[in-house]
Amino acid sequence: MDGKVIHRCLHVLDLEKSLAFYQEALGMTIIRQMGPEDGSWSNTFIGNDTTGFQLELTWNRGRTEPYNNGDRDTHLACTVPDFEAAHALHEQMGCICHENPAMGLYFIEDPDGCWIEILPEAPRFAAQAGIDMLAAMRRRRSVRRYTQEPIPDELLDHILEAGLLAPSGRGQRPWELVVVRERETLEALAASRDHGSDMLREANAAVVVLADAARSDTWIEDCTLVMAHMHLEASASGVASCWIQIRNRTAANSQPSRDYVLQTLDAPRNLEVEAILSLGMPEKNAQVRSLDEALRAKVHRETF
Repeated sequence: MDGKVIHRCLHVLDLEKSLAFYQEALGMTIIRQMGPEDGSWSNTFIGNDTTGFQLELTWNRGRTEPYNNGDRDTHLACTVPDFEAAHALHEQMGCICHENPAMGLYFIEDPDGCWIEILPEAPRFAAQAGIDMLAAMRRRRSVRRYTQEPIPDELLDHILEAGLLAPSGRGQRPWELVVVRERETLEALAASRDHGSDMLREANAAVVVLADAARSDTWIEDCTLVMAHMHLEASASGVASCWIQIRNRTAANSQPSRDYVLQTLDAPRNLEVEAILSLGMPEKNAQVRSLDEALRAKVHRETF
């Protein structure tokens, strides 16, 4: 069972004071916040770009006594790739000490009485910095079926940022990105291919990669890199994705896919369309891919 430590919980008396301290002292800023509508408590997760590890600052309204941040409430949290298998293992070990089915998590206790929170690998728990890129590549799959859960805005922003950070020939960056979340437009884009684009009907979002070919003779390579960056960042963030090729393809109405997409998006007709990245929350976590010897045999050293 491979568990990944993702955060440590600390209890704070003055949340604003603590946030100001961690930002000034360690450059840690807010990643996400959660809590009830009545504002009686809140969990604020903070971190920075040097590591995926986060601090969870828990604040409770009305508390005036200092906390003992060495007790079991200041637990470590771990994600596991197979939540049900982990639960079965820990149940067999007899180490489960507290369960919270409503939040989809539970705690185990080590031999010295320390509590460890066990969480499923899910986007809402994903660390957004210091990601192991090779691990993301091993988990990357072309996923065509999604749940109805919306993609959190911060995860979509990270996927877009990954695309915008892609390298480009001579720094020309000839590409343009169109983000689509409206159901009507996603339905229309599902007909952008005569086959192979139906997953957009279930997708929560899509990113269309277009380019001004007149700006660069490497626009195809540049757009491909943008797509690859977003594809991998989606995998790293726990978001399912599928690459839908548009260039040199035909739409369901027999129109060139390029023309159909430009028309659907009301985009300038001088642009080219490379591909569409379909995005949604996965029905299940992808299994880790292992590199078999047949693939390793494709690596040649010095000469072919």
